[in-house]
Amino acid sequence: MDAAAVRALALGLPEVDEYEHGGLPAFRVRGTRFATMLDAESSTINLMLGEAGIREAAAAWPEHCSERWFAGRLSSARVAFATIEPALLRELVTDAWRNRAPAALRRTLD
Repeated sequence: MDAAAVRALALGLPEVDEYEHGGLPAFRVRGTRFATMLDAESSTINLMLGEAGIREAAAAWPEHCSERWFAGRLSSARVAFATIEPALLRELVTDAWRNRAPAALRRTLD
């Protein structure tokens, strides 16, 4: 997938908007960030999957996912969207959205 496809995937989820976070394109649901794209050359996106989800993704798909630490804590999963299968990326982006969306909104997706 390329950056445009990842952007479309994130924006296709309920109540998502794009904004700039630290000079990078980021996505939030009801004001809470769930993903940040890095520059186009790196072809990666940081997904806020929660600690268990981050560790699971990094262990299950080490060739595509890695743990990202920030300020001494596990903050996100860095996912190489140029090499990962689209269906798996879709699942991970949706999981990050679910991790940050309010419960009532998550039910609308189920």
